[in-house]
Amino acid sequence: MKFVDLHKYGPLHRFADHHVYRTLLLLSDGKRRGRKQISESIKVGEGSMRTIIEHLRGKRMIDIKQTGVKISSRGLEYIKQLPIRLERLEPSDISIAQRNVAVLVHKKANRIALGIEQRDSAIKAGAEGATTVIVVGNKLIVPPDYCLDIERPKISQELRNALDPSEGDVIIIGTAMDYERAEDGALAAAFVLI
Repeated sequence: MKFVDLHKYGPLHRFADHHVYRTLLLLSDGKRRGRKQISESIKVGEGSMRTIIEHLRGKRMIDIKQTGVKISSRGLEYIKQLPIRLERLEPSDISIAQRNVAVLVHKKANRIALGIEQRDSAIKAGAEGATTVIVVGNKLIVPPDYCLDIERPKISQELRNALDPSEGDVIIIGTAMDYERAEDGALAAAFVLI
């Protein structure tokens, strides 16, 4: 899925689809914010944020006034219809880094081979790695055949409690030293699937 169609030629963009999504998610609380405040929260430069905001305004997903940027009802509806859900996980032994963010992607397990593509996308986005889990036969499986329910029941239960996955869903756990990079990694990997 592509939020922004980045041109093949021209200047290099310093943002990706997950930054656009995070911008909408930040604005989804209904508060107005300035471009600088948004760019600091999303961790992209002001020029990149200007491009993101112009794109979202063109799609009528945000409203811009002198008092700041606010999400529109169309933007809220768009975010609600996306087949993903984001949750920060409590520190645990679920991964190699200190911070973990899980993204649930509904009904995309058939698009997962070994989870390598998702890990690579997460690393490119700044995370230290990612673990992909699929729901098959109501079991949480790390491809190709590592069953979390049997091998790591505590982690399996933690994921079930946080995300309530169902058959055919995918959970991508982005991991990094801070939540923002873990979130970027998990989202970047999720957007490969949708």
